Amino acid sequence: MTRLVTVTADNLKQFIRALFAASAFPMADAQVLADVLVWANLRGVDSHGVLRVPRYLNMVATGVMNPRPDIRVVQDRGATVLIEADRAAGPVVMVQVAEHAINKAKANGIGIALARQTTHTGPVGYYARIAARAGFIGLCTNDSQPMMAYHGTRTPVFGTTPLAIAVPTEGGEPLMIDLAAAEAAMGKIHNARAAHADIPPGWALDKAGNPTTDPNHADILMPLGGFKGAGLAFLIECMTGVLAQNPVTEKSLATNSRRHGQNALMIAIDVSAFGPLDAFKAHAAALAAAVKRQPKADGVDEILAPGERGDRILAERSRSGIPIEPDTWAALQKLADPRGVAMPVTL
Repeated sequence: MTRLVTVTADNLKQFIRALFAASAFPMADAQVLADVLVWANLRGVDSHGVLRVPRYLNMVATGVMNPRPDIRVVQDRGATVLIEADRAAGPVVMVQVAEHAINKAKANGIGIALARQTTHTGPVGYYARIAARAGFIGLCTNDSQPMMAYHGTRTPVFGTTPLAIAVPTEGGEPLMIDLAAAEAAMGKIHNARAAHADIPPGWALDKAGNPTTDPNHADILMPLGGFKGAGLAFLIECMTGVLAQNPVTEKSLATNSRRHGQNALMIAIDVSAFGPLDAFKAHAAALAAAVKRQPKADGVDEILAPGERGDRILAERSRSGIPIEPDTWAALQKLADPRGVAMPVTL
């Protein structure tokens, strides 16, 4: 059994920031990347945490990701704004997209910000929570290149189109869901590879379109709930790529290409436009409490509200450190050594 490496969140952030700064990213952007990726690890979403760093730097090396992009607003009308991301690192542009959506919502009651030509966004829940902490309902989603089968196919058609919704609540962290339209995100396949563990049946197909439980052979993800996840991915592509005039799926299927491409959508709703924010927070908290009091099914120790499990993992990992798979640690060291970046001190 492989032994996990454990490191504090602060040490891991400093290391990731230094690694990106040594790879052509401005320091401020390197800090955003470190904050977002380590946040995913803190909440137990290791598939979207520092595991992604080698891939991000490979995307820079191959010209897919632009470490010094010209991010700019190309259309601004009413409650909406369209942003050209210029292939920026997803977390860097998405923090700005969230702020644009919030500012539009302050002025109009709702704000919709659409980013065109971005790259891997990281955990979309991070951006939805920015809105929720500011007193808004936040919704964030994105498209991406084909990696998931459409219902009835055995080929990759859509991305996993993650969707996060976060709402402010009384006396605690926002209530939130953060899920993919696939049975599992591709990051979980990468995580299973790093852990040398099988994946559950129904998660993926191999390149030939056959079911597999070997993460090293997993090439095509399966949609969540069959036609339900497939339909969700289809319509999210319409709300992101098609709406941004950058239809990722259409282009990819026409050229039989799986080259990386993304667009992302952020919606912020001003709760106070409909009634007092404090009353909304109180009712959201009361709803969570009422649900948690319901009779438990057999084998269930506790009923959890949306986001509660991740919040508890964050509290625990903030105290005891973040566990990193040895393969991920080795991959990070392979990047750090030639850049002259020291590996973080472990616990």
